[in-house]
Amino acid sequence: MTDTKPKISPKSQETLASLISRYATHYWVDAPTFCSDKGVSFKAVLQQSEGTVDHLREYGVDIPEMVLDWSPRALSGKKYSFRNHEFPTKILKSPEVRGCPECLRNDLEGGTNQMALRGDWHVPHVTVCIKHKTPLVPLWRESNQFHRYDSAPHLNALIPQISTGELDVERRRLLDFDHWLHARLIGRETTDNWLDEHSIHAACNFCRYLGTALLRLENIPFTKITKQDYPLLYEMGFQVARKGKEAILNSFEAIQRKPGSPQDGAKAIFPLLYERLAYDHQNDPTYAPFQDLLRHHMAATWPLGPGDELLGEPVTVRRLHSVRTASLLCGIDQRRMRKVLAAKQLVPAPGHGLPDTWEVFDAVKAAPVLNEVSQLISAKEMAASINATRSQFDLLVADKVLSPALNDQSIKAVWIPADGQAFLDSLLRGAIQLRQAQHGWEHISKAAQRLKIRPGEIIAAIRSGEIRRVGNRMGWEGYKSIHVYHDDVAAVLRPTLLEAKSIEMFAKSVGIHQPSKLKLMIGDGHVQTSVLTNPITKKRQIYFTPDDEDTFHSRFLTPKTLALEFGGTSRTAIRKLRQSNVEPISAHDLRYGSVYSREEVENVLK
Repeated sequence: MTDTKPKISPKSQETLASLISRYATHYWVDAPTFCSDKGVSFKAVLQQSEGTVDHLREYGVDIPEMVLDWSPRALSGKKYSFRNHEFPTKILKSPEVRGCPECLRNDLEGGTNQMALRGDWHVPHVTVCIKHKTPLVPLWRESNQFHRYDSAPHLNALIPQISTGELDVERRRLLDFDHWLHARLIGRETTDNWLDEHSIHAACNFCRYLGTALLRLENIPFTKITKQDYPLLYEMGFQVARKGKEAILNSFEAIQRKPGSPQDGAKAIFPLLYERLAYDHQNDPTYAPFQDLLRHHMAATWPLGPGDELLGEPVTVRRLHSVRTASLLCGIDQRRMRKVLAAKQLVPAPGHGLPDTWEVFDAVKAAPVLNEVSQLISAKEMAASINATRSQFDLLVADKVLSPALNDQSIKAVWIPADGQAFLDSLLRGAIQLRQAQHGWEHISKAAQRLKIRPGEIIAAIRSGEIRRVGNRMGWEGYKSIHVYHDDVAAVLRPTLLEAKSIEMFAKSVGIHQPSKLKLMIGDGHVQTSVLTNPITKKRQIYFTPDDEDTFHSRFLTPKTLALEFGGTSRTAIRKLRQSNVEPISAHDLRYGSVYSREEVENVLK
């Protein structure tokens, strides 16, 4: 390398990696090689490891403080600090590198052909260049971070497109969210904005999540949204969230007034918002303020009971009833239930207040009223109340999982609806929320059918704690929603298998491809077998015990066992047998397949 110090001036908001890449290009090497020649690694540069910058400065690399100010610095716990804000590593280190074509074209105007990456371009929430009002565009995509951030070669390859405006996109109006985010990144204070109290990354994500949920107010399906719509989603959520807790809670209320009910699940009512806060960021403390708001809102407005969850935590006790859930509990019509509750001043009168699915009231306070109005219902109504088919209901009754309140065959209405709800609660308490019936999860009735056991056996194992994992399929209700994991059920309840083989299994093991031939031999009395009880079907059937197998092998040989016992191939052995006029055994001119008498075979092959 030459000792001539290059004239490389940092660009406004340029990153350290970008600057080092430009130094490397001056010496006709790549950035990792340049760093290695200086006694450091490019990885240390990307992470701003302690001592790396001082070491480079000692070797004559001019690194101003303003470059460090706009460069991500690695922290512990897979996080990076950028502009004194913490971001997850994967957020700032995306494989896709974006930039503003107009900023890059301005870099070229000096005649140095030295374009540079800006630090804020790495922040995914930044979607527009504040200076030029130009949306950021993808420049390149590279999974290897050392190649990705050795930016000078990538940028030099883009000079024709940058110069001709091929990468230019239509400018757009700057949104309030854009101005707020820019102000926080450059360290300028904003006023009267509740979001300023919180982590910038969590606040930006919350704005987008809330904006997605607010689409329900515009009757826009979540599935229609693309990444190009993110700026508007950020803005929609920002305009509400900036005003604080009350405005956010009011927006939750407004979203719930649109068509839909609690039975649809929180994911359907709050698209993306609930899923992200409940699962993706469940253990991230920076999202706690936003999680608390949604949790508070749902606890106050949703009729949650056992089997439901509240931001990832199972609900074990019902605190609120809706008119609908109370109607199911008591076994009376919703319209009548509304009138009864209104008369007791627990809910507004019919035609006022919220729909029956959303009109909630204190479950404990209303318990005496609900007990008073509960009535007996028929078996058909009972099955419907727990959302079971009649055949499923009849199996539960036969297994004594459910029992009528009266044993009087002359009366149809002998079932207490609350017993059905208590049955469901006993299974759903602590259940896992299933967004869909993923591989391995199946309904109790399906699991029972597969294992040839009774549904009552599975239910008893759940109640005793032997089966611990129970799933509650979101968007479904009652018995229909209850799923179990097949392997768990099989491990606990699969019948102990016999130490014996069925006719089909034994035929396959000895190479008899048509089990019907073996059955003929058994029927003609040539083969010893045992009759045992099938542990699954509970029926008596023919098996080969180990003793039966030994007896068969002592008397007969097949092509497969010939090869195993005498070596070589079965074809060679059979050719020798034919040359000695040894044929497969038969009776009444009916061959049993390629089964030979051991005595005849041994006379030839031994």
